[in-house]
Amino acid sequence: MAKNIRSHAEELEEIGECDFWSKVKTRLILNLVEGKTVLDVGCGSGRLSKILLEKGYKVTVIDSDEKAIEIAKRKGVTGFVADISSWETDLKFDCVVAGDILEHIDDDRFAITRLYNMLNQGGYLIVNVPSYKFLFGQHDISLGHKRRYSDSELKAKLEESGFKIEVQRHWNLTALPITILVTGILKRDYPHEKVSRIKPLSNILEKLLSVETKVNRLFGISILCKAKKA
Repeated sequence: MAKNIRSHAEELEEIGECDFWSKVKTRLILNLVEGKTVLDVGCGSGRLSKILLEKGYKVTVIDSDEKAIEIAKRKGVTGFVADISSWETDLKFDCVVAGDILEHIDDDRFAITRLYNMLNQGGYLIVNVPSYKFLFGQHDISLGHKRRYSDSELKAKLEESGFKIEVQRHWNLTALPITILVTGILKRDYPHEKVSRIKPLSNILEKLLSVETKVNRLFGISILCKAKKA
């Protein structure tokens, strides 16, 4: 990576507590985590991992971004620069979190199988992925997305690998109108980082998202799923 190019993990770390979307996603995932040992795949700025560590979980993270692992280690988390499709480990976990990772992987079925094999029997996989295939566009391509998911596609791919779905829901309906406008009609990138830096606006959006996640599970531009290793 060129020295003058900031990684996404560094951008998220810089936004910090103003990152309304990551804060709400982290809370949703925390409500689903079970067990004592957790693997966070694609840890980003390490927000989730740090909280899990503070709650007493034994946490391991991997990320293909060296900067992400540097940030995670500064927070006291054990981390490895690695890709889930090729990482070799004898470790087994009670819970694996893959938040917004599968959409970046060419062979997501292979990755899901690898995640399955890294779990202890009866362990849980928690995934978050972008939804609504009709929204796929230049913004997804710029983020390195290979696809967006439908409910049935995500469910089928998890079940093919041996998982039993326990929770599957949508969230972030709040962002759907602006996503359609900005990325679908205007063909521009979704202004997540720019919006997050406007603290009053970020605070409002966080509150809206928090309320929404309590009353809406059927619609939204993300799918959150908890699946058990049968």
